[in-house]
Amino acid sequence: MKTIIVACGAGVATSTLICDRVQKLLSSQHIQANIIQCTLGDISRYVDQANVIVTSMKVDRSYSIPIVLGISFITGVGVEQTEKEILESLS
Repeated sequence: MKTIIVACGAGVATSTLICDRVQKLLSSQHIQANIIQCTLGDISRYVDQANVIVTSMKVDRSYSIPIVLGISFITGVGVEQTEKEILESLS
């Protein structure tokens, strides 16, 4: 099973919105995945068990898995491209 980390500054508000959108995307594509919601600072705790990181803000650190900027799920601009990046990261 795939695992997605969804992270924002505080791990509450924007990551909750992004989690909801990611869950809908996965459901529409019949993909089962675990979603870990956390703060940007907590990413390193979970990165070894994940396939992709989706964040609400730019991450200054690099990881061994893809990072997708998920702000489009908040703004509504560029959602299709973000969804495509997430799906490609999971394939």
